[in-house]
Amino acid sequence: MEIYNYSGSTEYEKAVHFLEIGCKCGCSKMIPRERFAELREAFQALPKSEQDIFLMAQLKAMNGGEITVSRRLKKNAC
Repeated sequence: MEIYNYSGSTEYEKAVHFLEIGCKCGCSKMIPRERFAELREAFQALPKSEQDIFLMAQLKAMNGGEITVSRRLKKNAC
C-alpha cells in the first residue's frame, strides 16, 4: 500500500492512513494519530489565505523570528 494511491474521503482518514503506513525513519510512530488527524483536517478546512498565514507564522517561529519573502510571492503580498 502506498499513500499516494489512497483516496480517502476525508482529510482525517488520509492522515490516519499516512500514519498507519509510516515512514522509513519511523518518526511517524511517535505522533499521536488522532490528534494529528484532527489538526490536519482543521488546517485543510481553512481558506487558502488563512493556510498561508498560518504557515508563514510557523516558518517565522522556526526561523527565530526572521522574515524572508520568496520571489514567487506577489510584490504586494506581505
